[in-house]
Amino acid sequence: YFTPQKKQRTHLFRSEFRLEAHRIHLLQQLQLIFPIKLVTIHVSANPPDDYPQHQYTIAGLPLPEDIHTLAITDDQVSTTLGFLCHFVALMSKYLAIPLRYTVVCKWSRSAILFDSTSGRGNNSASSSSPSWGKVVYPLFRERGAIDREQLDYGLVLLERNVDCLLRTRGVGFRHTWNVLAKMDKLLMQVIEGEDPSFGGNAG
Repeated sequence: YFTPQKKQRTHLFRSEFRLEAHRIHLLQQLQLIFPIKLVTIHVSANPPDDYPQHQYTIAGLPLPEDIHTLAITDDQVSTTLGFLCHFVALMSKYLAIPLRYTVVCKWSRSAILFDSTSGRGNNSASSSSPSWGKVVYPLFRERGAIDREQLDYGLVLLERNVDCLLRTRGVGFRHTWNVLAKMDKLLMQVIEGEDPSFGGNAG
């Protein structure tokens, strides 16, 4: 015999299960659109000892550890960062986890907002033009036009968003990991049903 309380708990669990299954389906589609891979770097000349042997890519485009490296063009870096911004924004939406700093997704001209009045980002929907008290940090590279320190800080804010997603879902990570490595682990852990924040088995 099921009491009303047991029926309600069963209904809530089934609803949670269906919602998580739907999220997994969306994330699987996202994985096809923005595949993350760790690839070998092929160098023809003799590289220095500290030259990286591998790098992460998203949708086939590399995201170097040194975002200012001359080995990759401004357009390539900007497009890669645009893909990453869209990826983070969609993960936030599908997982129903608000981002601490608002990401302005404009592909190779993306940006991130910092609320200088509160010290935090603005989670509300926003246009590309920030209101008074908000600072826009670029998430694209254009030599001679974009300040290097502004881009670096924009990347810091974006990575804080990523770290927040992982912590909220209870996914373990190291701060020194590449941001794409963090996103890949979050994606795989949710898809494979190993997420500790979900009580059921969505597999």
